[in-house]
Amino acid sequence: MSPGMIWWGQIGNSLRLLSRIANDLRDRRSAVLRVPRRLPWRAAFYEAVDLRRSSFGGERRLRRLPWEEGADPGAYILDKLCSERVRADYWPGQTYGAYLGSRDDIVLCDYYVWITGIRRKRDLFQWLEFVTQYRQAAKQAEQSAVFILECEETVADASGMDVIDYSVEHYDCRVFALETANALCAGELRAYQAELALSLAGNDPELCYALLREGERLLQDPVRTALEVCRTAVSSSGEPFPLPEEQEAASAAWEAAVVLLFPVLERFRMDFIKRFDEELRRHLPIHNSNGDVVQDPQDLEIGPLYHIVTACSKAFSPAMVEAIRLCRNARNLLAHNKLVPYEDVRRLLTLEKS
Repeated sequence: MSPGMIWWGQIGNSLRLLSRIANDLRDRRSAVLRVPRRLPWRAAFYEAVDLRRSSFGGERRLRRLPWEEGADPGAYILDKLCSERVRADYWPGQTYGAYLGSRDDIVLCDYYVWITGIRRKRDLFQWLEFVTQYRQAAKQAEQSAVFILECEETVADASGMDVIDYSVEHYDCRVFALETANALCAGELRAYQAELALSLAGNDPELCYALLREGERLLQDPVRTALEVCRTAVSSSGEPFPLPEEQEAASAAWEAAVVLLFPVLERFRMDFIKRFDEELRRHLPIHNSNGDVVQDPQDLEIGPLYHIVTACSKAFSPAMVEAIRLCRNARNLLAHNKLVPYEDVRRLLTLEKS
């Protein structure tokens, strides 16, 4: 399955957007649609809308037209969607909206008109004025054109039109990263790959997908891989991805490791203490790194545990001593804002399942 199909076919906020648009088109209600300029997989989004519309649209056709800045909305519609006869009948003393709305014998009435690329607020207000005049002049609203104004600016009031405000949410990106990692990646490190890609990409699902496609390279050297992808890959619209600073990428990779590994280390610590509670009590009380006295095994952190098992290695198997050493090293690296080596991450995640 393509990433665009996953984003527009399985992700909650995306599905809600499609349903909202489909309902407006079905009910023949015009709408203002605010989307980010870098809308993920825009072509797949339009295909998903068209698929839903095909179930109820009947003979009414959908026309998407790219907005040309500087034009007059009414003149633009007259030129793009009306016949030469209709253009010739227009008299300049009347507004374009009032003229076109009053005509129920023109092909425009049979269209869903989707205007794309409205970037300036001034242009959006001009379109709102045109659509308002058109709707007010229409003899029968259900037999007139329906307008979708796709823009980058939002409005509080659109004169009775539905206002749809869409943004890419972090939760949706997390679900997408996990779904894509399950499809692209193999083994026990899929969750780590998803976390790395999510953290390095921020709220950019297309960059997240590009990172996940790197597979094991992302795990072995996440910072260098992310920088290379941002320098060489492009989005579905052909635009380059923003290039982060190396320190910014390193910080993002570290945050991903913290999110995934800290819970792993804590679960191992608790399981180890539960398993060896009786033996650990023989070595208490001791002082921790802060100078506090530890009298209960439950209060032992990884560092003190390491000192106990290495000082009394005969009470613990070599495998347990090595596991504690591995956890201590990982904990110390993360505490100093450093990444845990790839092989150590693999061993930690394998250790949790053993």
